[in-house]
Amino acid sequence: MKIENNKTDRETEDPLLPKVFDYLNKFDFPLAYFIQKKFKIGFSRAERILRQIEAKKISLSQ
Repeated sequence: MKIENNKTDRETEDPLLPKVFDYLNKFDFPLAYFIQKKFKIGFSRAERILRQIEAKKISLSQ
C-alpha cells in the first residue's frame, strides 16, 4: 500500500502564488477573471489561488 502525504494537491501552495500576489497589488478588488486573463489559467485554479492568498493574509494578521 502506498503511503500518501497528508496534504492533497488542493492544499499545496500554487507555484504562481507569488506572481499573482504581486500582480493583484495593482487592483483594489481582486477578481479571478484578472488572474485567468493575465496568467492564462482556468477559473478553478484562479479561485484556488485567491483562497490561498486570503488564507495567508488571515494567518499573517493574527
